[in-house]
Amino acid sequence: MNTDKFLNKLDYSLDLIKLIEIYKSVYRNNRFTFEENNKSFSQRVINVTFKYSVKEYNRYFGNVWVKLGFDYNDIKDKMVDHVYMINGKVIAIDTNEGVESPIPKESLGNCFYYDKTTHRYSVYEYKIKTIRTTRELRKDLYHKGFYCDGIKFIRFKRSSGAARVGKCLFIDEKLYSKIHKWELCKLKINEGDELDLAAFEAYISLTSSSIIDTLYIDPKSILVVNDYESTFKEDALVTRIVDGELHTNDETVELSNSIWDGQSLMDISLFGDYQDKGMLLLRNQFFKSCCFNCNIQKWFKDNGIENLEQLNGQTIADDISQIKLITTPSSIKYLKFGELEQWLTSITPIFGVVKYEKKTHYLDGNLVRCHYQLINSLQMTKKEVKKLIEPSFNYLEMIKNDPVILRHYIKYTGNTDMELSDPLTYKSDITYKLLGLNDKFTQTKMYDLFKKDIITSYKKNLREGHLFLNGNYSTICGNPIEMLYQAIGKFDGTSQIGIGKVHTTRFKYNKTILGSRSPHICQCNIWLPLNSSNEMIDKYMNSTNEIIYINSIGESVLDRLSGAD
Repeated sequence: MNTDKFLNKLDYSLDLIKLIEIYKSVYRNNRFTFEENNKSFSQRVINVTFKYSVKEYNRYFGNVWVKLGFDYNDIKDKMVDHVYMINGKVIAIDTNEGVESPIPKESLGNCFYYDKTTHRYSVYEYKIKTIRTTRELRKDLYHKGFYCDGIKFIRFKRSSGAARVGKCLFIDEKLYSKIHKWELCKLKINEGDELDLAAFEAYISLTSSSIIDTLYIDPKSILVVNDYESTFKEDALVTRIVDGELHTNDETVELSNSIWDGQSLMDISLFGDYQDKGMLLLRNQFFKSCCFNCNIQKWFKDNGIENLEQLNGQTIADDISQIKLITTPSSIKYLKFGELEQWLTSITPIFGVVKYEKKTHYLDGNLVRCHYQLINSLQMTKKEVKKLIEPSFNYLEMIKNDPVILRHYIKYTGNTDMELSDPLTYKSDITYKLLGLNDKFTQTKMYDLFKKDIITSYKKNLREGHLFLNGNYSTICGNPIEMLYQAIGKFDGTSQIGIGKVHTTRFKYNKTILGSRSPHICQCNIWLPLNSSNEMIDKYMNSTNEIIYINSIGESVLDRLSGAD
């Protein structure tokens, strides 16, 4: 089989895990995939892009045009002087190669002609008749499916990202009913039912998200508490359209924050091999949430919570000791279509781990590379800019003059897990390892050339605004202690962190820090909170330097950071 035809990748996901299981039950074998060149291939799922319409003549390999109904592979050896004809009509024609004896103009028809200046055939693409448009093809394949290699394929699903570019997955018809039943979680949707189809398609595709691992979480561990909307008034510059023109005025407006949107708290005992992480981004059927490392059972014990009746939420647990994950309806997309109890009793206990927080690659997470959008947003004076870039220039001088600094820079801008026993695959790997083996390597021409390339690349990054700053990329956790209070019915809307404050172990306390949304999409995406100590967060949250705890009760931080999601 020609594996070069396999152009797309099906990520490791909950869908893939389930598909392999279903394939085995349907076909009674383990041949969902086959191996070649240390890669796994499958013929049971096809990604269709709908880029091309069906025309009277269709393009192959860029410059060969073949009449509809003919396979190029069957006729390519029959072409004479770059054209193949049957009964005086063009069946295939190559418009890229020089022609020795062109056929008569009449035989070329309306779509092709011979260019005397290039001595090649050419094509009037606009004259080629369209048999089926991409819209018609999509509608036809969605309803009828298609055959490929003797397998009947029918429409499977598409994520919101794939929908934006028109892609859609098709699946072996024999596998569809079981995988569809699994992804629906006992939802009953009949033809003609009113349904937010765009949202539904996006949510059933959550299980197709690429994951790095799985975690076992018993649905009885889940406690669902109500979301909380913080509504308040704030002075703002408001721009409105008045008589067709934009007008900006000072106004007092009412704002509302959903303070735990897409957030969950998860007991450290569920983190498995990731207990040293501050958060895990999890996926399951109709579920996506950023789950923060928390001491939930300790919280219950310290607050005298000994039975389920003391909790303020919904669960199917049998005992208080089972509660290990606190979430809200905003993380459970199933509630847009069905009931919570049905979801809790239907989901698989295997959750997919999409990612966790990570340090930056620079100086063991102590430096972060800035971007020009943030620099422009700060509107600094020339003197302030000079002060901002001074550490980056100083670091450049150290790279030039100190091989130890250069080696350190290579390590943290490349493979941070590099070991001397690893294979030598890149020039930076070789340089890094040779510098660790022999100091005299710095006297070689190879070292000088490599250092020159590093310096050139470094300067290029500086010109693009990629300055080194004391900072990191932090994942936001909103009002976690308030969420714990909500779970036991003692949350009264009061902020535990405090307005204008944050808590992170990455920076010194009682210092104002600069927060910038990433990606930075507008000038307002900057924030100057005060980093403060917080004994309760330190006691009940298991944090890392890459987690920042914020308050969004009574302040407009979420609007300032464009939703902060």
